[in-house]
Amino acid sequence: MSIVSIFFSDLVILILFIFSFKKYLLRKNTNKLLWTIGFFQAFIAVTSFLISIYTKSYIFFYIYYFLGAGLTPALLGLGSIYLLKEGKYKVQTILLYLTIVLSILLIILFVFSSVSITNFNNLTQLIFKNIVTAQDIKISLLGVGVIRNGNWLIPLVALNTIGTIELLYVSLYSFLKDVKNKSISKRSVGVFLIFIAVILIAVVSSISRFYNISVVWLGFLLAWIVFFVGYILT
Repeated sequence: MSIVSIFFSDLVILILFIFSFKKYLLRKNTNKLLWTIGFFQAFIAVTSFLISIYTKSYIFFYIYYFLGAGLTPALLGLGSIYLLKEGKYKVQTILLYLTIVLSILLIILFVFSSVSITNFNNLTQLIFKNIVTAQDIKISLLGVGVIRNGNWLIPLVALNTIGTIELLYVSLYSFLKDVKNKSISKRSVGVFLIFIAVILIAVVSSISRFYNISVVWLGFLLAWIVFFVGYILT
């Protein structure tokens, strides 16, 4: 069931990328460009995860982490911020440079890290055999513990957190603005669904150490479906 959930998650993300790319071609702006790149990176990340566990090629596991857990939320969040008007404090520009710096730092720390072959094999065992919990193996179902020298987690968590906060802020701000103006529409519902999807992704990521691998990836699949519906409505 885990593999099926991962495949379907990848498919939903691919469809999101196609829709976003079409929207970008119709009306080119920074927001649509960043979201299109973000969805493409998410697709490449999940695909890399699949390639990695099937071929045991560790380079694809690094790609999965860098693009999926790091850059994807950062770019989707940054794209959301570009929906807002640039104020006198140039928040958009500051966040853009911060994302670039953290990404470079993450790459450098990855270069000086290594993969625990034992933990990587345990991870693939969890996925293919659907072991009930990861607690006995002491690794996250998403792979924390596979890449050693954990300093890389600092810029990765920073990128993920900043992107998530940006997405939540902009989606909630847009929804509440519509409520205040009494102009609830399909777009308002879509924005609210994106808000729920981002929370779902954050929760599933947080509980990934404690639950069945099928539950975790089913959670991600549900979150991406909700995100997809919300995106279409907006």
